[in-house]
Amino acid sequence: MKETINQAFKEYWIYLMEAIPSILMAILVLSIFWFITFFLAKALTNTLTKRKHEPIMRLFLVNLFKWAMYIVGLLFALDILGLSGVLSGIIAGASITAIVLGFAFKDIAENFLSGILLAFSSPFKTGDIIEVNGMRGRVQNMEMRTTQIRSSDGRDIYLPNSILIKSPLSNYTKDGFMRHSFSFGVDTNSDTGQVRLLLLEYLKSEKAVLKNPSPVVIVSALGDSSIEMRVSFWVNLFKSSNADKVDLGEPILSRVMANSKEILLKNEINLPSPIIELKNYDQALKLKSVN
Repeated sequence: MKETINQAFKEYWIYLMEAIPSILMAILVLSIFWFITFFLAKALTNTLTKRKHEPIMRLFLVNLFKWAMYIVGLLFALDILGLSGVLSGIIAGASITAIVLGFAFKDIAENFLSGILLAFSSPFKTGDIIEVNGMRGRVQNMEMRTTQIRSSDGRDIYLPNSILIKSPLSNYTKDGFMRHSFSFGVDTNSDTGQVRLLLLEYLKSEKAVLKNPSPVVIVSALGDSSIEMRVSFWVNLFKSSNADKVDLGEPILSRVMANSKEILLKNEINLPSPIIELKNYDQALKLKSVN
């Protein structure tokens, strides 16, 4: 028994010594492919950057190129070691395993394929504010399976890529233009024409408000105790100051609303107050007139 074990070790040792040149050559080939992949990936990144490709798309293409090069290098190394037949068996077994795992991990595969579609279709880019299924935030990163967005209250939300493909997606910052609007009421005796002229004059003087499309001030509803008016205007978030860009330009909206209120009060245009009507149904109680 002992002699059999010793003989087996000797045979393996002789085989290992004979295979060392092939092993060293395979390691050398893998190293060469690794260095080539590193420099080519860097060159590809610079090329895509110069062509102003979206970072999400750029990252996907570079990673795809790296994995393709790694697989090619591995094929060469296995062929040098004389294991090409073993590789064929591994690929065949992996194909069957992939089919089985595909049913077990259907959602993961779906998100992976959705990530590829998103990378090529580019419905958004890093820094855009998007909303899907009531979840809104600024895009931070997109991976093969999930997309990370950061909400205005500081939460990091990881959305499965399949949701972005299958659900309606709103991109608030695709071109930088954003429309804001707000409503307010004035007293029923107010001159709505005067209100409109005052606010339009102010909106034209506000630097953050775009002149084209022009702002709009209209009567939107007639209430029991007030006339409701609506103000709509456009802003360009790309040209706004950093302070005004917060959460889709809400500081601009807040400033316009506050200034509009001051203008109305300054021009003695009354804002509506609740009207309370008192009725007395007890006939025994009579109100006395005051002379």
